[in-house]
Amino acid sequence: MKQCHLILCRSQSEAMILSRTLSACGIHGKLTRPPRSKKVRSCSWAIDIDSRFSEQAEECLEKAEISPDIWSWEDCEI
Repeated sequence: MKQCHLILCRSQSEAMILSRTLSACGIHGKLTRPPRSKKVRSCSWAIDIDSRFSEQAEECLEKAEISPDIWSWEDCEI
């Protein structure tokens, strides 16, 4: 099983902003929908990044003054 790190966002727009910010810091991620129940409809989106860049990603978002109120981490196994 692969360990994955998702940066969760409330909307696709927020996820795209975070993805561009991370790309500017040299961290490339894949925009995706987070795992969720099929019964629950949600607007949330996520950015799947290599787990080696988790700490660097957090620092990048802090430097860009993007509040953790907009995003959060989720660890999952694929």
